[in-house]
Amino acid sequence: MRVAIVYHSLSGNTRRVAELLAGRLAGTADADLIEVRDQYQYTTLTAYTSGAPRAMRGETAEIEPAEIDLAGYDVVVFGTPVWAQAPTPAMNGAVAALRNVEGKEGVVFATSGGGPSPAAETLAAELAARGVRIRGTAQFERKDLENEAAMSELVELVTRPPSAG
Repeated sequence: MRVAIVYHSLSGNTRRVAELLAGRLAGTADADLIEVRDQYQYTTLTAYTSGAPRAMRGETAEIEPAEIDLAGYDVVVFGTPVWAQAPTPAMNGAVAALRNVEGKEGVVFATSGGGPSPAAETLAAELAARGVRIRGTAQFERKDLENEAAMSELVELVTRPPSAG
């Protein structure tokens, strides 16, 4: 099974979960990490002052890579930080940049500094509108980035047999 893990990370928390997931999939699946970078170089301060309002409005950022072709993958995983209870503009840009994603099985995870957020579900809805069959979502708070139970649940979502239809 080939898995693409598409993620955006500013502080490194989402990258950490993506890397842990790829490591856990070794031996079970061939996982490729695809880091999405916002063309605007946010700092911690500008992420709050300009990035968070853009995220709340659902804006799309110009990203690198400009196109993400998922033709060769069986399962796609998308990871986003939570900015103002929403996916980042870079992840919105990633959704727009997807190619050959229709009909793929997908999983979404979000990382946050605090409590529950609808960001993963928001991103999952955007992906479903692009034809991705969402298997489920997961949330990781900063204090639980290496939570074994949460990571096991994420691995199970990625590795379970394909859904019917």
